[in-house]
Amino acid sequence: MSWRPWTAAAKRVAQLRGNKRKPLEPIKKWNIVRGDLVEILAGKDKGKQGKVSVVARKQHQVIVSGMNTHTRVLPPSGEFPGGRVPSEAPLHVSNVALVDPKDGCVLEVNAGNHVG
Repeated sequence: MSWRPWTAAAKRVAQLRGNKRKPLEPIKKWNIVRGDLVEILAGKDKGKQGKVSVVARKQHQVIVSGMNTHTRVLPPSGEFPGGRVPSEAPLHVSNVALVDPKDGCVLEVNAGNHVG
């Protein structure tokens, strides 16, 4: 039997299962704000430093300017000819660490101590 999501039986099964997505628990103490200098701890830009441009607290994400970029293909519209445009993707807050602006060392977020 194939799955037919538009049928009444499928809708009843979906109601019984409920929503499987759990809401994110809010971070109580948020240390990163827009304009902070951070170092990326994971991903293709690991070890690079940049400034935080956007903070999305509800999603636990930050966007670091110039880091974690990918190309987005946009269609032509109006005067814009279309084509490939570089775009920055968000990073999870656990994948970035604050950098001390005085000496450039990474800070431990919980203790406020230098790591390296």
